[in-house]
Amino acid sequence: MIRVVVFDFDGTLVDSNPIKDVCFHVAVAGQPGGEDALSAARALGGDRYRIFAETARRLKPDADAAETMALARRLTARYGHCCENRIRCCPIRHGARTTLAALKRQGFRLWLSSGTPDRDLVAVVRKRGWAPLFDGILGSSGSKAENLRRIMALEKAKPREVMMVGDSLDDIVGAREAGTWMVAITVEGRVAARGPFAMRHLYSLPPLIARLRSRPSSRV
Repeated sequence: MIRVVVFDFDGTLVDSNPIKDVCFHVAVAGQPGGEDALSAARALGGDRYRIFAETARRLKPDADAAETMALARRLTARYGHCCENRIRCCPIRHGARTTLAALKRQGFRLWLSSGTPDRDLVAVVRKRGWAPLFDGILGSSGSKAENLRRIMALEKAKPREVMMVGDSLDDIVGAREAGTWMVAITVEGRVAARGPFAMRHLYSLPPLIARLRSRPSSRV
C-alpha cells in the first residue's frame, strides 16, 4: 500500500525549468566566451556548483585554483540570485497545490527530491510557504535513487509503499533503481510516457493512488 509520495520540484510542482535555463545564461552574461564554456560544462552534467566550477575552469584555463574558484563562486551566486527571485513567484503546475493538500489531509508522507542543491531548494520552498506540506526535503547531495533509498530508510517503507512523481529521465531511472512506483509528468515533454502512470498535470494523481491502494497491481 502506497503511503509515501516523493515529488520532484522543478517542472513537476512549479513551472521553473525555463527560468533555470534563462538564469544559466544570465550568470555568464558579460563573460567573453561565457556561452561556449557554459554549454560545454552543462553537457558534462551535475548541479550548479559542478557546472559553474567547470565553466570557470574553461574561462580561466591559465588561472590558479584560487582565482578559478572565486570566479565559480561569483557565477554560482549570480545564478542562485536569479533563480531565487524568479522561482519563488513562478507559476505553480496545474493541480499541484490542491494535490499536495489533499494527500496531506489523507495522511500520506510527502517528500521533495530535487536536483537542486539542498540549501537552495529548502530556501525556495520556504519562501513559497510550502515547507509545512513536506515531511522532508532532499536535494542534489544525493542522486534520485539515493534519495529514494534514504527516504525509505527514514520512513521504514518498502519500495512498493513509495511513489516517485517527476518529469525527467533522472526521476524514472531513480525510481527504477530504488524499485518504487513512478508517475511521469509529461507537460513539458521531457519524458515520453503513456498510460495511467503518465499525466500532464497532478489532478489525476490522488485518484490513481486511490485505485492502486484499493486494488494493487504490478509495478510499471
